[in-house]
Amino acid sequence: MTKSRTRPVVTHIVSGDLWAGAEAQVVNLCRALSSSSEISLTAVVFNDGLLHEKLVELGIPVLLADEKVFGPSRIIQKIVTHCRSVDSTIIHTHGFKENVLGIIGKELARVPYSVRTVHGNPETKFTLRDSHKWLVRMLDILLGRYRQHAVIAVSSQLEQTLSPLFPGKVHKVFNFVDVHEIRERWSRPGRHTQQKVRIGIVGRLVRVKRVDLFIETIALLNKQGVNSTGVIVGSGPLKGQLTRLSKNLEIENKIEFAGFINPALEEIRNLDLLMMPSDHEGLPMTLLEAMALGVPVVAHNVGGIPELLDNGTLGYLVTDHNPQGYADAVKQCLDASPTDCDQRVARGLERLLDRFDINSNGKHYLNIYTSLSGTAT
Repeated sequence: MTKSRTRPVVTHIVSGDLWAGAEAQVVNLCRALSSSSEISLTAVVFNDGLLHEKLVELGIPVLLADEKVFGPSRIIQKIVTHCRSVDSTIIHTHGFKENVLGIIGKELARVPYSVRTVHGNPETKFTLRDSHKWLVRMLDILLGRYRQHAVIAVSSQLEQTLSPLFPGKVHKVFNFVDVHEIRERWSRPGRHTQQKVRIGIVGRLVRVKRVDLFIETIALLNKQGVNSTGVIVGSGPLKGQLTRLSKNLEIENKIEFAGFINPALEEIRNLDLLMMPSDHEGLPMTLLEAMALGVPVVAHNVGGIPELLDNGTLGYLVTDHNPQGYADAVKQCLDASPTDCDQRVARGLERLLDRFDINSNGKHYLNIYTSLSGTAT
């Protein structure tokens, strides 16, 4: 019997072992499409936690295939059973592990179509020395090339990187936020005086986020006469090492480890400046949120960041990836006139609403789904 294409069922496959930009984007996407009359949404999540909770709150059917309890083969079985029970039309995967398990489940359940979103560059480089990881990466690419029907890149940089790997399948759809809701719910207080500046970083405490560089920049700024406090929002395995670094630099009284905060907007709204010194990024959700609130941004000139900041007209891009490079950009930002700051905020909001808002970009995903399933109107 041929499946009906009148209302395709899209099943998201996502790990949910942590809460970061990719997980926030999955929730934003499901929220944007949960009320659509053109598709139905379901999800399979591999871990109990914040992502699982938020998807359940949206009222869509969610299966918890807990990887702390089940191995890969059992998770695949659960994906197959779920997809058959909801009559999935499209599986949408998010991440290496999710791609592999989700595509195998798709094949076994005979789900017609599969899509993946690539949320960022790999956090580590895979080489033949890491044979297991290299093989998984190669399997991931082959499955995407031959068994998936669309690959979604969240920035132009990712689109350029992915197009040779997945010829003819790459679609660019920017990450997005609900700009109006953020501004209404998280109104920003007035700026602090320049005599005491609150600079923040938001992200997991892992190597790629370069929180060490953030702490070194705060130390240098204070040494150069900028009275600044560094606020670190996030948790992770490097906290002990980073705490020791702040003590070694004798600025432990200038660094606040705020821990994991959900939503991070609670802290972002209180910042005078957001710093993003990551070695690489896709299209950071935190950066979108900061721009929606009008918080100035100093960020590394990599990945999708320059595209979002309009090559530096809406923020301060750093090419010299060292403490002095970031300190110089921070001082340039702090020395800007109120008029210049207001103009950057206004142009940033206009750009967000034009390219990175929930309404327009949610429709881009919907168009991909309905085009694949043959239900486009």
